[in-house]
Amino acid sequence: MRSIEELLASIDDIMDRAKAVPFSSDKCIVDARELNSVIDEIRMNLPQEIRQSKAVMNDRENIISAATKEADEITAKAQERARAMVNQEAIFKEAKEKAEKIISTAEEQANEILRGAFTFSDNILLDTENAVNQNLETVRQARKNLRTAVKTRAAANRARQAGNEEDPSDSEQE
Repeated sequence: MRSIEELLASIDDIMDRAKAVPFSSDKCIVDARELNSVIDEIRMNLPQEIRQSKAVMNDRENIISAATKEADEITAKAQERARAMVNQEAIFKEAKEKAEKIISTAEEQANEILRGAFTFSDNILLDTENAVNQNLETVRQARKNLRTAVKTRAAANRARQAGNEEDPSDSEQE
């Protein structure tokens, strides 16, 4: 599979080989099948970045879901343990304090897990965003280069045509 840069170079090549439309300064004739083939290849390359972004989003959701489930389990276990301790009258006060401590620790752990999951997901999404932006900038630059190449080619064709129209004897002398 060719890279996007190679595919854009192919478009440049197609444009270089394009013939100017008579009486038009900025239009040319290109092989539509060849150009469409290159564009289709570009489209096949771009979805890879999108699939990676979706995978990151799914991973983020799975991490958050697992962290929430783990936090709920820890909290439920802590509450069960606290209830069992409360049933014993002799250690009621101590049990209550331990239960609150366990719940607090569990909530802190759950919050820490969630913070870690959010930080991890945010970093992955930022990396993905940067990669997509970089690819977008590459595509924009390629489009700009393509426009410049077309304008340059059209200007050269106009100049060549203008040179032929001004002095028909030049072609006879050669």
